[in-house]
Amino acid sequence: MSSALGGAGAGRLRAADGELPPPLAAMFADGGEMGRRLATFDWSGTPLGHPRDWPAALVGAVGMMLASSAQIVMFWGDEQLAFYNDAYRPTIGGKHPDVLCRPARTHWAETWDVLAPLLEGVRRTGRSYHAEDHPFLIDRHGFLEQTYFTVSYDPIRVADGSVGGVFCIVNETTGRVLGERRLRLLAELGTELADVGTAAALGGAAATVLDRYRADVPFAQIWLRDDAKRLTLAGGSGGVPPVTAEAVLDRALGDSRRSAPVSDLLDTPPAEAGDRALLLPITATNQTVGALVVGVSDRLPSTEGYHDFLDLVAVQISRAVERGQVVRRLRLLADAAVAVNTARSTADVLRVAARHALDLVDAVRVLITAGEHRVEADAGGDAAADPSLVLALADTGDAPLGELRVWRPPTDGARTDDAALTQLARLVGVRLENAQLFEAEHRVATTLQHSLLPRSLPQLAGALVASRYLPGTTDVEVGGDWYDVMVLDERELVLVIGDVVGKGVQAAAAMGQLRNALRAYLLEGYGPGESLTRLNRLVGSTGHNSFATVVCLLFHPDTGRVRYASAGHPSPLLIGGEEVTLLYDRALGPPVGAVADAAYRSIEGELPVGGRILFYTDGLIEERQLDLDEALAQLRADAAGPSEHLADLIDTVLGRVEGRPRRDDVAVLALEAAEPHRFSLRLPADPTRLSLLRKRLEDFLVAHDVGETDLFDLTVAISEAAANAIEHPVDPAEPTIGVEVAIEDRTVVATVRDSGRWRESTGTGFRGRGLALIRALGELSVGRTPTGTEVTLRRRLQE
Repeated sequence: MSSALGGAGAGRLRAADGELPPPLAAMFADGGEMGRRLATFDWSGTPLGHPRDWPAALVGAVGMMLASSAQIVMFWGDEQLAFYNDAYRPTIGGKHPDVLCRPARTHWAETWDVLAPLLEGVRRTGRSYHAEDHPFLIDRHGFLEQTYFTVSYDPIRVADGSVGGVFCIVNETTGRVLGERRLRLLAELGTELADVGTAAALGGAAATVLDRYRADVPFAQIWLRDDAKRLTLAGGSGGVPPVTAEAVLDRALGDSRRSAPVSDLLDTPPAEAGDRALLLPITATNQTVGALVVGVSDRLPSTEGYHDFLDLVAVQISRAVERGQVVRRLRLLADAAVAVNTARSTADVLRVAARHALDLVDAVRVLITAGEHRVEADAGGDAAADPSLVLALADTGDAPLGELRVWRPPTDGARTDDAALTQLARLVGVRLENAQLFEAEHRVATTLQHSLLPRSLPQLAGALVASRYLPGTTDVEVGGDWYDVMVLDERELVLVIGDVVGKGVQAAAAMGQLRNALRAYLLEGYGPGESLTRLNRLVGSTGHNSFATVVCLLFHPDTGRVRYASAGHPSPLLIGGEEVTLLYDRALGPPVGAVADAAYRSIEGELPVGGRILFYTDGLIEERQLDLDEALAQLRADAAGPSEHLADLIDTVLGRVEGRPRRDDVAVLALEAAEPHRFSLRLPADPTRLSLLRKRLEDFLVAHDVGETDLFDLTVAISEAAANAIEHPVDPAEPTIGVEVAIEDRTVVATVRDSGRWRESTGTGFRGRGLALIRALGELSVGRTPTGTEVTLRRRLQE
């Protein structure tokens, strides 16, 4: 969120009395329920007055807020008047709609001691505040609730540069934080109970763990029956029970009740505990051997998931009594949670979940499905036709995403830990939801990104161009790398490569905007430096935090003249034979979007025939297992190696990263200055390399406006001559062939040479038919030279 959100325009939007200005009217109309509420709101009782008199900064912030699908709330002015969008409504629950355009101090009173310093810090310093999983106590459903949010509080600057409000993008992480915290509790409980030997040691170890998690379990008591079948307190946390607690508990268990008044079980209950405690049986060998008394926090919703979690605690303690059987399952559940949480794609989540579910319950077979995805894990052994357990995999809104089916062994009479499987199923459901969101964003961003990369590179006589793009492999999200090539006035070639900071749809969209804008400036005739200056100005005017490194180069093949400018992009490599240097040794300007008034200058140079320039994005050097200087030195060494064609050069420099996992995308673009009307190519005597010749020949002919008929015939004839030169020479001096093609006075002359002698033709072999084909397509001559055989083809181009 840019601190300059409101800086574009110092005035106020004007409209006739009683009317909304068109921008605001459009914002409100497209802003969902909150847009409609703002449009009909009675502003007469607020210090803001009618929206037509609002400052431009407020209008811009409200427009961005309403248009966003993210959860956004903003606070404006000294009274911190609250605005929010549709996505934020579930976050404040019952406060909606009373908080709209009202002072935050009034409606966030329960958390104002936490929220006020954060907002004031942003207003006072003008610096953004960001926090992951920040705790807040909020009364949104009739009770003071413990919640967690990842927040970004950003200043909204008004015309005079001061901070007029705070723009807050939030993402509630309560479910994940509680889930992870409870999983940690379960894991720690399993670890602490792994080696306990006595009831007292078990109760003490369990109470020690539960005491560290009072936010979920305000107090706990572990009661176990002794040899006389009397309930004995083995451990407790959060308070001391009265002497009468044993009798109260015994009566409650005898009546099969699941709860009791907290006042009967504790002398001084914790402030955050509810009025009633849960009584959960502790069992071993299918018998009740004790009870776990747990306080329920009145700062957490009393949900099924909360109660299932507490049930799972009781189950774990029960299995610990059965000589640590639960410990193995807890460890497996913790391992499953870590493995599932690190899986990114839907297929990976299902594969990991199936494997861990199989081990978690000693199952014979596990089948897990989600949409079109299906994964099965089989431990071997007999399984019934119908599954023993079927669990839904649901997202955070309880919408079904898939199903987990488990088959137990037919001879297994003991109950499997269904609560653990239920917890795993919930975790898998949430992770599936995240995976599907990631994959949807990846598809959108990939489609957008690929649609904006050139489908083909323009061909211009005297210039060779090649490119490659490698998407990252270790992240679902795509990056903002791009390249572009175009021709100006039919005689000047433009090459651009850039990298937008960030990943995902936003980075891909920003990349498309920058690419198209830069294209427009160049086509209007601006040089590389002025084009980058205007691009930087455009980014600054949008109010988005878009940062990008870009290098733009213009090459004139007729003169070899080069003009370029860079916005913080890594220096391209200038390659002349075995000598490889940096095109520039320091940044020529800051990244686009970094400095509002930056001006970029154009540098001129010359690229001689045979000289090459290699452009690349930082993924090529940052992915290597070296520091940046070492990686750049290695890249220069790779680029200095022999390469007949630009495609060989690109294959060489990508060879070190292509086969390894990559966090970032890699884009590579290469330029070679060539003679305008001829080219020569040396190839290994390998038929698989003929595709390189055909590509080079096609580029050359297309650049000289050769028609389709001539293009096809010449490609066939020259390729056939090269194939013969590879196949037929006897005892060649070296296993290579040479090809030269020139155009002069609308006549193409192609010469193919090898270093051997040809067998005498019998008139019936393929070579005879091949030469006949070549003769049919042009004037052919075959001769011996001191170094081998030479085939020359001439063809007059059609007018």
